[in-house]
Amino acid sequence: MTAVSVRPVLRPYQPFALRVARKQRLSPSFVRVTLTGAALADFAHHGYDQRINLIFLPPGTDHEVFAGTEDWMTEGRACGAHLRVYTVRAFRPAALEVDIDFVLHGDESPASRWASAAIGGDPVVMIGATRGHPVTDVAWKPPAAAQLLLLAADCTALPAAASILESLDRPAKAIIEVPEPDDCLPIGGNHEVTWLVRNRGERIEPVVRALLDETAPAGTVAADLTADDDVWEVPENAAGSFYAWLAGESSTVVSLRRHLVGERGVDRRSIAFMGYWKR
Repeated sequence: MTAVSVRPVLRPYQPFALRVARKQRLSPSFVRVTLTGAALADFAHHGYDQRINLIFLPPGTDHEVFAGTEDWMTEGRACGAHLRVYTVRAFRPAALEVDIDFVLHGDESPASRWASAAIGGDPVVMIGATRGHPVTDVAWKPPAAAQLLLLAADCTALPAAASILESLDRPAKAIIEVPEPDDCLPIGGNHEVTWLVRNRGERIEPVVRALLDETAPAGTVAADLTADDDVWEVPENAAGSFYAWLAGESSTVVSLRRHLVGERGVDRRSIAFMGYWKR
């Protein structure tokens, strides 16, 4: 009798025990860490601004054992692990490699500390999507008819914005704020990208508002949104010719969304906004 190998049933999202393949310094503020591992054979790449979680476990933890744990969230909390959300910058299935771009800001966060010190072979656990399940890890969901696409992002959302822009089949406008002039990284595609440099005093909100005054469609002004404390909303049924994707510091994206909906009367279903961090 021949033994039959049975693959385990894949959960929609599960841990992948990976290791650092290599690291590349992209600019003063950004570093790209390439992760690899046989487990990536089960990873489902959805493109655009696909989110994954990275779990930074305490030294000495067996990452393979942790990745096989059914209740990884409880186990992670129990051992004092740190979980952070990131974007898949690129995935190469044939090579079983995934690129994650990090914003470096010293030792202020576990992720920045890890990325700064990472060397080839270092282990890390990634929580990501698996094949055969509904896509719930992508926020970029414009209507098919939208011809005016606007992206506004600070440095924390640059990897997501760049991945979206390089995946599009139509031109878009993007306004991106970065810390240093040399952080204006190359982005593929036929798009209009406006770079703002924070160290020169340039800020994303006034520039986006000025652009919206020129391009955003007018509509019936909605009810006041000042009491709306949500910092993450991704409409499922966007419609119309205009679509805005706003990501970055929470108070900034909330303010821009209020401007669009509460002051300009843009349908809130035409705006995806994500607070990646809080000042």
